[in-house]
Amino acid sequence: MSSILALDIGMKRTGIAKSDELGIAIKALKTVDTILLVDEIFDLNQKFELSKLIIGLPENEGSQETIDFIKTQSKALQDKFSEIDIIFVNEAYSSREAEARLKARGIKINQENKGLVDMEAAAILLEQAFSDIP
Repeated sequence: MSSILALDIGMKRTGIAKSDELGIAIKALKTVDTILLVDEIFDLNQKFELSKLIIGLPENEGSQETIDFIKTQSKALQDKFSEIDIIFVNEAYSSREAEARLKARGIKINQENKGLVDMEAAAILLEQAFSDIP
C-alpha cells in the first residue's frame, strides 16, 4: 500500500508527516533542512512508495516571497518525482494550530525544538487534506 506525505515547507526547515492511503494513521514524521528536501523525499519514496505529496501553501497569510519559495520547491519535487501527485492545501494558521496542540500536550516551544512545530503543522495539513475529500 502506498503512503502520502504532507510537507510544511519553510525557508529553513520542512516538517514532514506521513499517512497511509486512507488517512487512518497520520504521524508527524520528521523535520529536515529544506535544502535537503529533494534527497529526503527520494529516500522516503524508496521506503514508503509515495502516491501523493500534500504541500501547504498560505492563502491568507505569508509573504509573496514565501509563496514563491514554496512553489519553487514544489516544482523541483514535481520535476524529480513526476509519478507522485502534488496537491496544495491552504496552510494558513497551521503553524499556530500546531503550537497550540503542542502546548496543550505540555511541550514548551523554543529554538531547540522548533522543528516539532513544523512536523505537527505537516500532520495538520494531512488531516485537512483528508477532511476536504468529499
